[in-house]
Amino acid sequence: MDGRGTVAGGLVARAGRVLRVGDSRELDAQLPAGAERIDLGGRVVLPGFVDAHCHLELSTTHLAYAVQCFVPPHRTLEDICRAMAERARDAPPGEWIVGRANFSLERWVEDGRPLLRADLDAALPDHPAVVLSGLHVCTLNTRALETTRLLLGAELPRGASLDLETGRATELWDWLPLPRYGAEAAAEAIRDLGRDLFQARGVTSIGEIPFTLDGIHAFQELRRRGELPARLRLWYHVPRFGSAREIAALGLESGFGDEWLAVGGIKLFVDGAGIDAYGRPVVDLKWTQEELDETVWQAHAAGLQLWMHVAPTREAARMALLALERALARLPRPDHRHRIEHIGDMAPDEELLQRLRGLGVIPVATTQFVWSYGDADPEGSCSPIGTLHGLGFRVPGNSDCTGTQPEAANPFHGVWCALARRTRGGTVLRPEERIDLDAALRMCTADAAYGCHMDDRGTLEPGKLADLVVLGRDPWEAPLDELRDVPVDMTVIGGEVVWERSR
Repeated sequence: MDGRGTVAGGLVARAGRVLRVGDSRELDAQLPAGAERIDLGGRVVLPGFVDAHCHLELSTTHLAYAVQCFVPPHRTLEDICRAMAERARDAPPGEWIVGRANFSLERWVEDGRPLLRADLDAALPDHPAVVLSGLHVCTLNTRALETTRLLLGAELPRGASLDLETGRATELWDWLPLPRYGAEAAAEAIRDLGRDLFQARGVTSIGEIPFTLDGIHAFQELRRRGELPARLRLWYHVPRFGSAREIAALGLESGFGDEWLAVGGIKLFVDGAGIDAYGRPVVDLKWTQEELDETVWQAHAAGLQLWMHVAPTREAARMALLALERALARLPRPDHRHRIEHIGDMAPDEELLQRLRGLGVIPVATTQFVWSYGDADPEGSCSPIGTLHGLGFRVPGNSDCTGTQPEAANPFHGVWCALARRTRGGTVLRPEERIDLDAALRMCTADAAYGCHMDDRGTLEPGKLADLVVLGRDPWEAPLDELRDVPVDMTVIGGEVVWERSR
């Protein structure tokens, strides 16, 4: 994955880093007697996969502790309400009951309609309850509306919306008083489900957006124990963890930390999901331009890499670009690698893309959205990767996994989406935007590492971290529709085997 098409037969690692790459017989002859030798029998080895935009804590804790409301295995809204009610029977009075369900849930249940406040009221009259369809869209019951004082007219956060009659709402995921599981429970979920979801799929590094302080403490404790499932860099959400000025005042630049746990920078939402509770396009901006300019400047001046979410809507993308233009004019900084998340998922806009190139900003696309969102939003989830690559962008591969789409934690799912361009409903979106397998794998290795300032990984070259994935099948020989199921036989981090399928 070094960009030169290099293929080698063997690799030597020492002290956690790649020492030599070359002919296997020659390398073997040079090894000292005490070296560990692993004969892979001709299997394919790649650099360990890098997930360049992930919510590891949120995914693992919600899959471990929230009510699973996905279709399948559920088929109807009644099935989902029954699962929520079963959890409520064992919960203390007043405890929130949280469910996680599919994107565009109404498209997949047999009822063919959204989950409503009345549905949850009938099943859970005595507990505040919310079902998150994806992360940005949710349904609240009456007790939840009372607890949050929304029934009394409490002010919604900027960019959020609520239909009181139906309980359908958007952009409340970081505002609702959802249950906290504690640092130890979070650590258990991150360790165990992180191993199953990510490490077992060959993911060795993650660009992580923490969800709670408990999660941050859990990451640190797992680092002390040597139990992190992957190397992590953390992008702190603003304003969830404070303002950009407050985070910048800590004096920690991007990269502070070690090879296992380090500061990445700042993540902020310029807008929300760009849809209302019924999936209709809206502009749900969270900042004025003046506010955004100041926030971007504080992060940029402090040496923190910025990830800026746009829904994608062009209004938000233009705001983000203008803020970056102003910050870079005040303080030019080569190789800043600031990113705009999901601008690479919207239909190509030549003006926006040329401005991105001129600023050196990285466009981020999430190819698995073609599968999970494409039926509901074919324009907004088209991920025009072919166009972006044609313009010379290095697009970081990522899952954007929050627990709603656990299949996305498998990098080969995203690779398949980039090649097949197929939605969950079977429609092929913009087949002209397909890329080849080599380019898709580079997105998940070298390009993802580049997009996270992880220059010590992503390729198998002397001096890089010895993070590898051993495949149980040659992906170049797999038919397209079997590409998602390419097995991982072994995951290696720092030259140490951390996961084996045979075990």
